[in-house]
Amino acid sequence: MKRLLCGIVTLLCLSSMAVAGGGSQSSASGGKTKVIFWHAMGGRNGEALERLISAYNNSQTKVEVEGQYQGNYDDAITKLRATPKGMGPDVMQLYDIGTRWAIDSGTTLKMQDFINADKYDISDYEPNILAYYTLDGELYSMPFNCSSPVVIYNKKAVAAAGLDPKTAFISMDACLESAQKMSAAGYAVGGSFTNYSWVFEQLVSIQDKDLLDNGNGRKGRATKVIASDALLNIFTKLRTIVQDPSNKNFGKGTAESKNQFATGTIGYILDSCSIYADVSAAAGGAFEVGFAPVPRVNSGDTGGVSVGGGSLWLMDTGDKNRANAAWGFIKFLTGAQQQADWSMGTGYLPIRRSAVNLPMYQDYINTKNPELIVAIEALRNSKPSCAGSVMGVFPKARVIIENEVETLINNPASVTAESVVNTIVSQINDEITLYNRTN
Repeated sequence: MKRLLCGIVTLLCLSSMAVAGGGSQSSASGGKTKVIFWHAMGGRNGEALERLISAYNNSQTKVEVEGQYQGNYDDAITKLRATPKGMGPDVMQLYDIGTRWAIDSGTTLKMQDFINADKYDISDYEPNILAYYTLDGELYSMPFNCSSPVVIYNKKAVAAAGLDPKTAFISMDACLESAQKMSAAGYAVGGSFTNYSWVFEQLVSIQDKDLLDNGNGRKGRATKVIASDALLNIFTKLRTIVQDPSNKNFGKGTAESKNQFATGTIGYILDSCSIYADVSAAAGGAFEVGFAPVPRVNSGDTGGVSVGGGSLWLMDTGDKNRANAAWGFIKFLTGAQQQADWSMGTGYLPIRRSAVNLPMYQDYINTKNPELIVAIEALRNSKPSCAGSVMGVFPKARVIIENEVETLINNPASVTAESVVNTIVSQINDEITLYNRTN
């Protein structure tokens, strides 16, 4: 009897999940094919996305897309992990660091297969954006909300300190010198070297080094961290920076450093280019916001940066009709006009070259967000070898890195760069080994 009741409850739960997620809904009103889209865009970004979904639904009569907000990236991937295969969405937005897990999960369809079957031309897409989501020469998901890392500086503070913005942040050493000068010019905090793992991953890439073996996890699953020397270069300089009174840290992540920067009392922070509209609005005209490329670690660095943000995955629901309908929706979202609209509404980068060349977008760059060209050029001037790393335990790896950086920041006199690097490498390697063994 207990087994029977458990079976009934299980069936009811699965049925409920299928209805909630849309996995069993193959048609909408009027005979349209229903496509369920799970995403992690809230606030202003969510509003911009809903406008694109509405535009697609109004542009044709065969498909109806329903966007469903799933919380932040971590919330969304947690829900996806807990959803039985075929009972979730048709399209899933995942953050970049979910790539390896999405491939290994067996729940996704390869984007390259649809591109090949459709003979779809992707030559207009930014190659250094596509590069992150390309493994063994095949594109697994479609880039969508893309960003690049930048130094975000207070133009008023830079001018007060008599600095040239073209050279003020060119290296980690220059960042410290500039912070000292801005602090001397009356700014409470000259700079804040943000404790965000993505920043340190980029500083490895700037040195033209791989974080992981097996081609940064692109020629096969990563088995270990191989960037000890590159990490040591970073944390040796960071240790000096965080001990200087011109620098202040505002905890893990970027939320508080962004809020503090908007008060106008900080010279520079490191963050995503996508925050321009938010910090500019929060500044309320008290100062102008500038962008500079991510600093070099060593004077001779010749590497580049990799894309951040998220991409769109086609999910394997077992329904070819819905998969093809979802593919059509993805092509629409990544059209030149839509990418221009998305970028102007959110601050993310367009993933198509032709979107940047549209007259409306050129006007936006020239009048509304002139600093975004710095982020666009940073990615364009990078190279495929700097595409970034892929591993199944990336979320855990980022926690490990930020925890150790926090230890260094809080105890710079007693914690060495070597001990931080050794702990990071050891703990991430343990996580990779466990993941590979269990997957």
